Amino acid sequence: MSQQNSHQTAELIYSITHIDVALFTQDGRALIRLQDNPTADLQAPEQLQSIIDSLKPLEVNHYLVTNSALLTWVAVKLANPTGTIGLLGPFLTAPPTTTEINAILIKNNDTISERRQLEQRYQSLPVLSSQKIADLATLMINLFSQPLIVPQKQGQSDDTTHLRDQSIATVNSDNKRQIEENYLNEEKITNAIATGNQAAVRQLNTTMTRIFDSFSKRIPNQPLRSSKNICFVFNTICRIAAHQGGVHPVFLNAISEKYALLIERQNNLAGLHTLVGSMTTEYCQLVQDVSTSGASPMIKRALDYILLNLGHHIALDDIAAAVGSHPSYLSRKFKQEIGLSVTDYINQRRIVEAKKYLVHAEPSITDIAMIIGFNDLTYFIRVFKRFVGVTPSEFRRHPTDSGPQK
Repeated sequence: MSQQNSHQTAELIYSITHIDVALFTQDGRALIRLQDNPTADLQAPEQLQSIIDSLKPLEVNHYLVTNSALLTWVAVKLANPTGTIGLLGPFLTAPPTTTEINAILIKNNDTISERRQLEQRYQSLPVLSSQKIADLATLMINLFSQPLIVPQKQGQSDDTTHLRDQSIATVNSDNKRQIEENYLNEEKITNAIATGNQAAVRQLNTTMTRIFDSFSKRIPNQPLRSSKNICFVFNTICRIAAHQGGVHPVFLNAISEKYALLIERQNNLAGLHTLVGSMTTEYCQLVQDVSTSGASPMIKRALDYILLNLGHHIALDDIAAAVGSHPSYLSRKFKQEIGLSVTDYINQRRIVEAKKYLVHAEPSITDIAMIIGFNDLTYFIRVFKRFVGVTPSEFRRHPTDSGPQK
């Protein structure tokens, strides 16, 4: 099989599966790499070499499934091109749990500032069953075993007149009252998200599901595609609403991409209905958690800086430099607007995050202190008790609703 034909075969597999495809020689040299998700690639040359070494004793057209940091690849020893290794992945065999995400943060010495990026990395990957993995290995082995036959297109029917007439008739016959009601409900849920009003969001979710159902016939005989399209639009609407509610674009980008991927992966309308509810709830919760609405422009920038760097050391001088202010002036204005000193606000937000980790058996209290930005365990325990009224250990044994809640 020629290099050109191998590349065509790899491109076909990549187009069908939407999973990264690569071909390597047995000394680790890349022949082909079709990659959509570079952040989830093999992270070190020794990982790739380990996979190649594991395949060497296997017969041609045998495969193995390999894992690294929850990521999975199908690795195939190919007959064509001679002596090459085909690699398909990464993907997941199960969604990562909260405990597993925490363990990866600790292992990599990361903090809550990197958590959203890590979660987004895993959310961007498909979750495959063992049968699907075997099918993908079969696909690779068969497609690379012989030259690819590319069909020749001879033309197509292009009779769109009837469809255009039907589309115009449908628009003209739409019920005016229903259209107005849809737009009114859309405005209501936008306002609910922008203000972080979870009660209103829950009340309106049923209405939004009915609206999506009314759009399911927009593309003839393709209700799922029609519903997905309106879900994409609604994801954008939610993102804009949350931004109007004072959420920084960095937080919005993560959640928006997450739901774009989840929408496309759904294969039934019930799944899309579930996504609509979780989407509105999560955007609304994001406004509650990280909104800086109502603050003056300078304090808003200071709050954004703190929230984006919460897991790292944050000094008043660094915040002041980031917002273009003198530290003393910033400190005074911050206390006037927020009602807390900069240090107390940072500690309060960190304790809110700590409580989310403490309701789980893992990680350890020492690791939690590190993840949320405390380098001193004793200081963390003291601050936690000041805000919550009990020590982290006591809270873990008997979680309460006391303490700071944003």
